[in-house]
Amino acid sequence: MITDIEQIKKVNTKLITPLIVLGGTAIIAIFTYFKRYPAGDWFVIVFASVVIFLVIGLICEKMINRFLEINYEKAEAERLEAERLEEEARAAMEAEGGEDTEDVATQDIPSEF
Repeated sequence: MITDIEQIKKVNTKLITPLIVLGGTAIIAIFTYFKRYPAGDWFVIVFASVVIFLVIGLICEKMINRFLEINYEKAEAERLEAERLEEEARAAMEAEGGEDTEDVATQDIPSEF
């Protein structure tokens, strides 16, 4: 479970915006080039597409970052809840069994065979 939290933290979203800008603008540039747009119009269209896809990429990146933050917070809350329940269970076992209870793994179990 701890590795899940670490994997959530490791996700790198810095390349989302450049990839969206590059991909979208490349498609627009190639399409307008083969449609034989005049050079002035072609530059305006490509520049406008860069700006539009930059805004779209930034919005997508912010949304994904927020989604990852929410997942990280959920995973962290689940981990803390599991630790709290484990502590409560350990305290309950100590209260029932007295002070000299040991973990099952550390107890010597005699062999009957």
